[in-house]
Amino acid sequence: MATGRCSVAAGRPNVSPVVRLYSFLIDKDKVPASVSVDGKPVAFAPAKIVTRAEVPAKAVHAAPDLPPGRRIEVPLVKLAVARSGDKGNDANIGVMARRAEYLPAIRLALTPAAVKSYFAHYAEGAVERYELPGLHALNFVLHDSLGGGGTSSANLDTQAKTYAQLLLAFPVPVPEAWGNELGAAG
Repeated sequence: MATGRCSVAAGRPNVSPVVRLYSFLIDKDKVPASVSVDGKPVAFAPAKIVTRAEVPAKAVHAAPDLPPGRRIEVPLVKLAVARSGDKGNDANIGVMARRAEYLPAIRLALTPAAVKSYFAHYAEGAVERYELPGLHALNFVLHDSLGGGGTSSANLDTQAKTYAQLLLAFPVPVPEAWGNELGAAG
């Protein structure tokens, strides 16, 4: 069962208000920061906020291409493990390849468009994919996919805890030669 949706009470639930968090950004110059110790002001240099555009792009080492030849489909769970959760109204799904050589097949199959289509019944916003170099992993953010998120959602899974399990059923084309290793018939 999805978290927070288990009830042992019989009958129709009572109507109750929905409490919802509304997060927003505000320019830091509109919120002056000050520090005092024992009532005396302390001078400090505010931390520099680094924007995404200022962070240098790191090279993602390209994984080797898949071997040529005939392909068979296997569920993603044969190639990867996954975990998911919520960030407000956005769902987050991390997918980590069981072996480094599986990542190219996973990357080819799990495009942002493919994941958006697969979760079309949930994901109302864009789907972003992030590479996690060194971990042989991908992270997906499904924007506007939780019906408000947390306590304001009427969804069964308000915190996207089941989304990874759903994605692990995604069919991934792999080289036929991997069939025996993965327990799949060609």
